[in-house]
Amino acid sequence: MKKPPTLTFLLLFVASSLFAQTKTTVYGNLGVENVNISIVNTPYGTSTDTKGGYELSLYDRSTTVNLYYSCIGYQDTIVSLTPKLLQRDSINISFKMRKTSYDLQEVGVSAYSDFYRSGTNRNIADIAFLDGNIYLLENKPKTSTMVVLDTDGGELARKDFDQLFEKLHIDAFDDLILVGQDSCLQVYLDEKQGILPVSTFSRDDYRNKLLKIVCEYNGAYIVKALVHDKGLYWLKYNHGKSQDFFYIKEDGSMEKPQYLCSFIDTLGYRACQSKWMKIQNEYHQAMAENFTLESTHEENGDGHQVREGESITSIRIKKSERGSPGIDLINEEIWDGNLVRLAETPTLLGMIQWYCSMMAKKEFQIVPLKVNGMLQFVGLDNREIVEIGPDFKVAKRQQLKITSGEQFFQNEFLTDKATGKTYGLFVDNGMSYIGLYNPEAGTVGMGQKASKKIFPRVFKVHGGYAYSVFFDSGSNRGVISRVKIE
Repeated sequence: MKKPPTLTFLLLFVASSLFAQTKTTVYGNLGVENVNISIVNTPYGTSTDTKGGYELSLYDRSTTVNLYYSCIGYQDTIVSLTPKLLQRDSINISFKMRKTSYDLQEVGVSAYSDFYRSGTNRNIADIAFLDGNIYLLENKPKTSTMVVLDTDGGELARKDFDQLFEKLHIDAFDDLILVGQDSCLQVYLDEKQGILPVSTFSRDDYRNKLLKIVCEYNGAYIVKALVHDKGLYWLKYNHGKSQDFFYIKEDGSMEKPQYLCSFIDTLGYRACQSKWMKIQNEYHQAMAENFTLESTHEENGDGHQVREGESITSIRIKKSERGSPGIDLINEEIWDGNLVRLAETPTLLGMIQWYCSMMAKKEFQIVPLKVNGMLQFVGLDNREIVEIGPDFKVAKRQQLKITSGEQFFQNEFLTDKATGKTYGLFVDNGMSYIGLYNPEAGTVGMGQKASKKIFPRVFKVHGGYAYSVFFDSGSNRGVISRVKIE
């Protein structure tokens, strides 16, 4: 049924109000023309005008934002803006760009080489490794291109798509998936080195089905319970602070998945739950105050009129769609998990924003690894390792120990499928480092420097090399560099 215009207006008003209050404007002067200012790990940014001035709008105040300042002939600079600082409406960042000393710049980077450079006006959104080949996803406005390379960087195939894809995904069945904002496309490389599409499916199917299967182990598929994932302002299942794993036999002999193990961030879950209860209480109170009587007179079951004030339970309560005074979506069990729909008052809005940005945004990080015929689940947030035997029973539990550089550990593991080795990712002043994970001892420590420049857009390992993806603002091309892992 078509919604009334007033309801549509109110929904748009609440949504626009929510995001309007999360904008921060960064401005300043750098004294140099054509300095590129980019938001690290995003395609967004701006550049300075002829007088060195610039202005950039930021819409996420929930996490630290790193601004990357770069210009040919000048040293790159990183400025980090904390969530506390981002609560301001505007921030002035002005400084003098320092000229580059090329003699110093070349020291210590001779081991790095530019492995690949994209075409003009293209950035490299993602890279993946499958069947001995390297797959690249190049993007320009509204379109994507897939490029296939051999291990020496030679081009094997190329295909253009009239759709924009965000990343490449290798699923548990070693199928290659192009993931877009609304839809996904499975592709494969045929015997004649041609890139052929297999099937198209929705982003919801990708989230709700494909991502459930995390790996194959001992004749069974290992699956995880889903965590609600519809965006920042949606309440996630268990607040994203717990994760359950199950297994189901490939031969179809099981009617339903069998339980394996669980991880839970107890302190994080309790903190989220406490905040969520406060949001609910505030919401219920706002709804109670906004209930209005449609009529003070109504016939009861015996045909007699109910007099004003006689029985509130027998008097109809005026209820309407969300956005107008009335219906309690939670109590009526028609709430879909969208926290924006509960933002009835400025107090609620503030509580919801704080909950989303500080409590429930980051999900629990658990990495499945196959080690010496066993299956390991490594909980990176709570530093816990659970080892599963061939009988699908828990064989061992132990702590993950960060032996060095703990303050730089990014809660991320990278597995080199070609060598079977797993590395922990560390970042110090924007530079990526990796350290080898010891699955028997449960240890990982900060090891070698593994990127040529600070804050690569994409960082992966494969075949004994560390690959870093950047965007060269001078040539307006995407660049992949790689270094041998010692």
